[in-house]
Amino acid sequence: MSEAPILRLASRVLLLDSNDRVFLMFFAPGQDGAGVWITPGGGLEPGETFEQAAARELWEEIGLSDFELGPCVWHRSHITEYTGRVVEQQERFFVVRVDAYDPGVHINQDEWERERITSQRWWTLDEILAASDQHFGPRDLPALLLPIILGAYPDVPLVLGL
Repeated sequence: MSEAPILRLASRVLLLDSNDRVFLMFFAPGQDGAGVWITPGGGLEPGETFEQAAARELWEEIGLSDFELGPCVWHRSHITEYTGRVVEQQERFFVVRVDAYDPGVHINQDEWERERITSQRWWTLDEILAASDQHFGPRDLPALLLPIILGAYPDVPLVLGL
């Protein structure tokens, strides 16, 4: 990637249920089926705050609208390709706790995302730890997730690597 990246601000959500499971979506951008399990979220729209984007993305991607947005616990920046452009994506991760939620037949209206998000499910921490053949974003998700599950949120958001 030789061109200078374009800045893209994004919000992501650590959606946890009452059984301490985290909701993840399988993002497979290529034709080979390879991909990564990611949290719901996406880019900010013009004039939108990170908090507003987090709420909008939960609605757009999985149909969830009845929740309280918790604190921002992580920041992450990485270079990636998005819609044919090189971007530096700067993300903020917010915690959302729900009793239970089933997205059912909710259809994401974004065709680009529908083509690339091929699966979604709830994961326990043990299932993530046992899934050594799977990729998760952030890469250190199991270690990062444990304090969040225990309610030990950092005083200031942790700055993460890829």
